[in-house]
Amino acid sequence: MAGAAPNKATVKSVLSADTVIVMGQPVGGPPPEKTITLAGIISPRLGRRDGTQKDEPFAWPAREFLRKACVGKAVTFELEETVASIGKSFGHVYLDGENLSTLIVQAGWAKVKPPMGNNPTRTAYQEELQRMEAQAQSAGIGMWSKDAGSMTTIRNVIMPGDAGYDAKDVLDNFKGQAQTLITEQFRDGATVRGYLLPSFHWVTVFLSGVSCPGFKRAEEPGGADIPEAFAQEAKYFMESRLLNREVSVVLEGVDKYNNFYGSILHPQFNISVELLKVGLAKVVDWSAKFTKDPELLYKAERLAKERRQRIWKDYVAPVRSAGAASAAEFVGKVAEVISGDFLVVKDSAMPPVEHRIALSSIRTPKLGRRDQKDEAWAWEAREFLRSRLIGRKVTVGIDYIRPLPNSTTGETERVFASVSEGANNVAVALVANGLATVMKHRQDDQDRSLYYDDLIQAEAAAARDKKGLHGDATPPTRHINDVSNSSATAQAKQMFGFVQRAGRLQGIVQHVVNGARYKVLIPKQSCVISLALAGVRCPTTGRKDGEPGEPYGEEAYAFARDKCLQHDVEVEVHAQDKIGTMIGRLYIHKQDMGVTLLKEGYARTSGRDMTNEMEEAEKGAQQKRLRTWEKYDAELEAEKAAAEAAEVVESATSGEATQVTVTEVVDAVTFYVHPTGAEQQIAYVADRLAAMVVKEDGEFRPKVGEVVCAKFSADDLWYRARVEARKGDTCSVLFIDYGNGEDVPVSRLRPLPSSVPTPVACPPQALEYKLAYIKPPKDEEFKNEAMACVQEILAASNGVVSAKMEYRERSGRCHVMMMDPASGKSFNSILLRNGLAKLERRRQDTPGLKDDQAEAKRERLCIWQYGDAVDSDEDDNRMAEDVAKAKQKTAGGR
Repeated sequence: MAGAAPNKATVKSVLSADTVIVMGQPVGGPPPEKTITLAGIISPRLGRRDGTQKDEPFAWPAREFLRKACVGKAVTFELEETVASIGKSFGHVYLDGENLSTLIVQAGWAKVKPPMGNNPTRTAYQEELQRMEAQAQSAGIGMWSKDAGSMTTIRNVIMPGDAGYDAKDVLDNFKGQAQTLITEQFRDGATVRGYLLPSFHWVTVFLSGVSCPGFKRAEEPGGADIPEAFAQEAKYFMESRLLNREVSVVLEGVDKYNNFYGSILHPQFNISVELLKVGLAKVVDWSAKFTKDPELLYKAERLAKERRQRIWKDYVAPVRSAGAASAAEFVGKVAEVISGDFLVVKDSAMPPVEHRIALSSIRTPKLGRRDQKDEAWAWEAREFLRSRLIGRKVTVGIDYIRPLPNSTTGETERVFASVSEGANNVAVALVANGLATVMKHRQDDQDRSLYYDDLIQAEAAAARDKKGLHGDATPPTRHINDVSNSSATAQAKQMFGFVQRAGRLQGIVQHVVNGARYKVLIPKQSCVISLALAGVRCPTTGRKDGEPGEPYGEEAYAFARDKCLQHDVEVEVHAQDKIGTMIGRLYIHKQDMGVTLLKEGYARTSGRDMTNEMEEAEKGAQQKRLRTWEKYDAELEAEKAAAEAAEVVESATSGEATQVTVTEVVDAVTFYVHPTGAEQQIAYVADRLAAMVVKEDGEFRPKVGEVVCAKFSADDLWYRARVEARKGDTCSVLFIDYGNGEDVPVSRLRPLPSSVPTPVACPPQALEYKLAYIKPPKDEEFKNEAMACVQEILAASNGVVSAKMEYRERSGRCHVMMMDPASGKSFNSILLRNGLAKLERRRQDTPGLKDDQAEAKRERLCIWQYGDAVDSDEDDNRMAEDVAKAKQKTAGGR
């Protein structure tokens, strides 16, 4: 048909025998696309994959005819009309000058619509199509075939899931065999969906060993998905080459969601390698092992990194490229010795970067993991390096780099280097002392140490002298008692007396937990202890679950790690806490580490164990406003006093159980109660409130923490209340004699008159109780279930229970064992036994309660349904939170 100038495009995909999607050229983003329904014809409809609508006869072979004819090819098109009501565009698409409608009708795969309207050109075009349709019918081709045979077959699409197929069964049948796949969708550059032929299994296949940028779901329903950087380009890269194509796929693995992992075979290229080469994908180590040759993936990724292509545009290589490895050299300080042939070196860049370095061309015995034993001479080899290199300046010359296709640490390559301390080559010294052996390289293997000849000579000399590994003697067996873990509290308490009486002991810092807590090996006592520095407190670091730490927590940790990790130190133990942690001092190079932290502003004094030297160091940091003191001002003393007020003080003796009445349930472990005799005090306060003269006071603006008179909405009576928060003309208050709270307009608040007793004259009658040693679930479902369990017990006893105090906070909150009158069991025990609470981390060995938790965990009840319950611990509250809470409580006079 004649018309306006045709538009140029490429056929992206074929939806049916009369509908195609064409796309233009990409300009600064994804190419424009248009779905075109071919004018004048209608083809059989394809059904739905879920089986709710079956194919019409000949729909699939008709679609396949057009797909094979035009997908991926250059075409021109012109639009005839767009019907907005049905959202369709009708037009003509030309392949090599031939109208696709003509091609389809001639092949017998579509019917011709009758002519409509008075357009002579269009009528003539339709009549020509009808003539072609009559010829196809006469010839019996396509859907007009008299003997259709398999052509009439309607697809039976097999979907994954209970009503369809199990991916593991399919993998067992087809694993390692190339299967034909018609690609229908690309979710992202590394995820393809399509049909396996001839079985018509609908499969989702993730490319093994490859991950592309993806798309995040839109926050609003119906909104467009949000692409990550280069996600659109990676998807276009795959669609322009493989969408709607017939390819071969090798299925290599499955996941629990019935998705496959596999490799797409193409006669011209490895599509996964091509994705990596152009910087549109990253290697996924764990699934790369499924592929036939994972080394190809790593080489392609490294090439993209070196060229800084796309997702690697900001890539900064930690080491020089493999091509320049033999000449790469840098000077740094040894930060950690992991084993006899593996160490961490921190370079002198700003900021410094840590490099994980393996010594070239040697192998030392392996250290055991967890319960495994060390190989003979493994500890001696590591100690040889540690004692000579830790904290020392070394020169690192990179010899070669090898990929790590099956790494479990996230590393994609391993750097092998020659390390020298002064004029001494470290690897040669290890070999010469019989603590390492030399790897035997092939003659054509150039990936070897530059000092390989020296290593060979040193090994020959060690073998001649029967040193270490080459001798008949074995090193003495080491028995180290590790009492630093929470599971070894009893052993730590037994060890405490020996360590304390020994005075100052030599030790080696094995691990830095944070700026003020360390694990120290004491060789003389053959034990590893957990040591907390006395008199100082460092900001906490962030948690693995993503919870952020306090300001300068990470910096304090890094400073302590740099100063102490694997260094020889001296320790003095003065005391021990309830979970077995030793409390004392640590000296490195004769300097008190606590004082050093205070001088640098990484710590603050805490508790009663601080010395004059510590106070002077802290004052110096305050005056210089270093780190944690950068915002130091006159309010510091008030904050310290508030923090001290929030400290938990253990009761010297736990009292007898007393009867109380629960007035308010805050959560499953926190309550407000009335002690025996509270009724008289409450009645007295109520009388005074009822007798007070209420005056209008439009200018009254209560402060947070102030005790006022508040009118309760349920009965319109006045009660004593403390202002917890204020927003505009509304205050959140806590009724201090009952424990409940609500939001109250300022107009319903009045200053506390002199006729009504203050909290000092008549203390708040609602006492805050918390179930001792336990904490509630974080999951909302189990939190509600725990709350319902507690409320059910209280309802049966009308809120009257007995409570035995375990300890009290200085803020006034009591930690108690609250008893169920019906069963005689404590609330604490009931919640733990039903998996609706867990013990605090420092209370894991509480007698009785630990057995209840163990039973719930064994039966996988509620929070233990997946075998563990991980959440943040109340024992490690941040400094700022402690201070804020203490200020709030002390301001109210509680």
